[in-house]
Amino acid sequence: MTYFHKGIAATQLKRDHKAGLLESVRAGRSQPSHGMTKDEAVTMLVQDIADYDEILGRLRRHDDG
Repeated sequence: MTYFHKGIAATQLKRDHKAGLLESVRAGRSQPSHGMTKDEAVTMLVQDIADYDEILGRLRRHDDG
């Protein structure tokens, strides 16, 4: 596995962690931190996941090209 592919894998793991946390917060199994409301935490996590998806898309396009 190349350094580049390791970067993609690490980014995917971070994205998956955020997705798991989002599911947990939505289900009430985890409480938001830093004094955030549930809605604020959900909004932040959804945006984080979208950011990771964008990064992964660019990395994969670069890898394919």
